[in-house]
Amino acid sequence: MIPAPPSTGQTVGHQTTSNERQLRLQTWCKNLISHTCVACMSNHPEPTRHKAPLHTAVCTDTAGTPSRKQTEFASRASPEVNKHMPSKPSMSSQLPIDTFPAWAHLNDVQFTHVNLQDVGEGKGFGLVAHADLESAEADGTSKGPVTIPHDLVLSAEAVEDFAKVDHNFKQLLEAVGRQSTRGDIMLYLVSQFAQSSRPKGLSPTPWTEYIRLLPRPIPVPTMWTEPERLLLNGTSLEAALEAKLLSLGKEFDTLREVSEDFPFWNEFLWSGEEVSLEDWVLVDAWYRSRCLELPRSGTAMVPGLDMVNHSSKATAYYEEDDHDNVVLLIRPGCPVRSGEEVTISYGDAKPASEMLFSYGFIDPNNIVDKLTLRLDPFPDDPLARAKLRISNSGPTLTISRKGTEGSQGASSVVWRSPFVYLMCLNEEDGLSFQLLQDTSGDRQLRLFWQGEDVTDQADDFETLIQGHDLCPVFKLRAITVLHDKVGEQLTRISRGPSDDELEPLQAAGLLRAECIAAARILKDVESKLLGHALEALDNERTNLLANDHVVAYLGSKEDYPIGQEAQATAANDDADDFS
Repeated sequence: MIPAPPSTGQTVGHQTTSNERQLRLQTWCKNLISHTCVACMSNHPEPTRHKAPLHTAVCTDTAGTPSRKQTEFASRASPEVNKHMPSKPSMSSQLPIDTFPAWAHLNDVQFTHVNLQDVGEGKGFGLVAHADLESAEADGTSKGPVTIPHDLVLSAEAVEDFAKVDHNFKQLLEAVGRQSTRGDIMLYLVSQFAQSSRPKGLSPTPWTEYIRLLPRPIPVPTMWTEPERLLLNGTSLEAALEAKLLSLGKEFDTLREVSEDFPFWNEFLWSGEEVSLEDWVLVDAWYRSRCLELPRSGTAMVPGLDMVNHSSKATAYYEEDDHDNVVLLIRPGCPVRSGEEVTISYGDAKPASEMLFSYGFIDPNNIVDKLTLRLDPFPDDPLARAKLRISNSGPTLTISRKGTEGSQGASSVVWRSPFVYLMCLNEEDGLSFQLLQDTSGDRQLRLFWQGEDVTDQADDFETLIQGHDLCPVFKLRAITVLHDKVGEQLTRISRGPSDDELEPLQAAGLLRAECIAAARILKDVESKLLGHALEALDNERTNLLANDHVVAYLGSKEDYPIGQEAQATAANDDADDFS
């Protein structure tokens, strides 16, 4: 018997570790794909894949009625029941999008010759022209198709202004906020999110109702179910997504722990229909997918403008006018004909992983071949934690392409990893750490190379090792570490289930088609880049292995693998442990 699937409603789990959840889900999905009827969750002599949805599945008990297993599983997992929503209903009900024009009119948002409507092709709603639109230079006017008053813009300044008129929010902001623009805006959003479902509490603002117009859920991976997040295994998003979910969980815990001490906030957020972790994840998704960078106001959310869709061939752009109102303007040379959609660009071309992480989709026409992987220090390196602390760049490897558009192959790949050189050096090579006392009496960790203080150059060891007799050896260590990392990543990204294996899970409502498609695009982009990077690193390693200094060095250290020959010596020394 195949056990019931893990809960897909809980966005971030606290009761089990991420590795446990991943192993449980991988095992469950594998068993479901290989041995189980997706309609009734019963084992059959041969793998059976019913095409019908769960609520109309053809597999029945001998009496002709749906089996007990089918009924129980359908109540937990059918798309008609959970719709991929949080495990508990959202505390703020959503308003239909057709109420937006009334909200916009009430708050002086001006639309000129454009309407918000369904644009088709699975893109949802967008801004469509109902008359021909030209740029301001072309039609001799300064008026664009959309104008949003400055007092509707949600920025760091707007949050501070609200704190001046609402003493309860000021209390929360002083206790939990004022650490980042994102954090302050999220506190405002979650407060308005709670306010929109309560008769009284905070001072009402236009955002109290606008927040009920925002879509939910958002297709960003933080709002994918656990089985859907498994689709990203082997990609650069896997580790980033896990870290993000852990961070969101910690933020939510901090918010609750601090705000519970204030009677107003304890009652407002945590009694009755309380704010949940899923709500916090939703608010974060709203912020990441809808925030813009304005010329004067900085990072902000702009109601109305955030409903304009992205295109790599954008026809409009946004600006702040002399009164700090936000205006949408038609690009010069990009006229929009009646019936066409008005689009903007979400910024310069981005890596596929960043687009999916921030916006929930990948534009294949506007991505750059680039990915970032995390490096794990040697487990037996006594200086590992000191290296992590002293490094400014962090233990990462970034792989990208160089040259002209469309360039492919190993020769087009470049990599950057300042940390890998520091990672591969040790005390035998001339690396050391010291705790020194500064003029104020505090002790500081300092990094030394060949007896010289190089703390401020911790990320420049590729240059510092130049001229050293063992420079080719140090480079070989670094290349070997990166070669192993890229090879491991390429193997993992290639292990994912096939389309045929995913089909029954999609039919059962456990995986959404858009998640499968997005993960497939990301894997295709990154697997090609990883393959070419592996080839390039292999060529570099081959050349270094032929170097005379390397040959001589390896001959004297043949008992130890590359990258660990000096680690063994250092590990046995009685030097200070700076971990």
